[in-house]
Amino acid sequence: MRQTKKMSSNPVLSICGASAAESLVRARLEHFPELPISSLASDDVPVSETWEEGLGSVGMLVLLHPDAMPPKPNRQYWGSMIDYAGPQPIAFVHCGAREYPAVFERRTFFRWPADQRALERWVVKLMPRSVGTNVAPATGVVSEDLWATLVDRPGCFFLTGRAATGKSRMAQAFAHAVRGHFQSLLWIGCGTRSTEALQNEVARRLPSGRTLLVLDDLREPLALPGSPHSVLVTSREPLGEGEWLDLEDRYPLPALVGTAMEEALGVCFAPDFPLSLAREIADDPEALPGDAAELLEAGRDRYRAIVSPQPTQAVAARHCDAVLQRFRHWRAQTERCAEVEYELEAALAFAFTCRWEDAIDLCRAASDYFGETGRQPDGIAILQRLLAEAEGRGDRVTMTIANEKLSWVIDADGEPLPVTHPGDQLSLF
Repeated sequence: MRQTKKMSSNPVLSICGASAAESLVRARLEHFPELPISSLASDDVPVSETWEEGLGSVGMLVLLHPDAMPPKPNRQYWGSMIDYAGPQPIAFVHCGAREYPAVFERRTFFRWPADQRALERWVVKLMPRSVGTNVAPATGVVSEDLWATLVDRPGCFFLTGRAATGKSRMAQAFAHAVRGHFQSLLWIGCGTRSTEALQNEVARRLPSGRTLLVLDDLREPLALPGSPHSVLVTSREPLGEGEWLDLEDRYPLPALVGTAMEEALGVCFAPDFPLSLAREIADDPEALPGDAAELLEAGRDRYRAIVSPQPTQAVAARHCDAVLQRFRHWRAQTERCAEVEYELEAALAFAFTCRWEDAIDLCRAASDYFGETGRQPDGIAILQRLLAEAEGRGDRVTMTIANEKLSWVIDADGEPLPVTHPGDQLSLF
């Protein structure tokens, strides 16, 4: 009785077949530099005799190519492969082959090059997935240019146009459609957030595996990651090198009738906000955004606004109160605080203008939250902003507080100090 080899715990993909066919398929798999590939290619021995050598890997591609195939599709040559019913995921790739057993087409079967995108999705399923954004589906036509630029190779693409022209909707529809081609999908709302905050978030959250990064409503140029990642940006105009598509047809604006919920949406961070915050501001725990916003991520109940009306002073004040309340109690409600990180910029803008004491409290609480959750650069940026505002007001007490807190996290040259963790021993020399 033939024994089945034990599958490897490592995501190694075995490829067996002719070397000419392997070179074609490998070009597509270069999108995944972290995927180890075991080559069993041979032009001297038929693939029907080499395929079993790859049974210890996590998956196997059997390339059907004339250079490494038996002369006839009979059981003498193909019997063991036809009878194989083990757990090993095997895919057959037709690369201009001569005759082969028809039963292969009833299994996982791809024709090259027409099915190379489908083949890529099969390979991604064998690889570890990174935590990212589970983008909800969205209706809308997606340009084939996005597929060619971002899926068929690593690249950068800008969707440009005026407000409410459907940029974010196309980005969401595309991101949902292509999620099977990437190890991770990361959606980051940009809007009025500072370039420094965005750069810190990209550096912190972007995994090493192939990722589709969506930067929604980017306002300023940003240092974008390169291969193996692909980047999709929605913006008013191209903000860097890459392909771009201008959406000229305006998307019909929703009819905003001035309900409490719609007013709350106007002050929430438009590219990515938690529904719980909008309900809190509207003082309606059951309210839904209706046509004014679309679901972005169902699992975390996050939405994006299609258009944000200018908020009133009273609504902005309620927004600031809600954000401040969550940051004040971040230790007891860390998840609720994390939900409103994107809202910090708007809350601070209001507080610095209208409520100086609340601005101080919010900066101190936010810097503690960021610092103690491993986000030192974000915490430093908040304290430096508080220091600059205090200097402009001549508030020496707040300047002293900010400088004292900064002295614990930056050196004399303004560079971040090494982060220490519980149990670390500090050297005095």
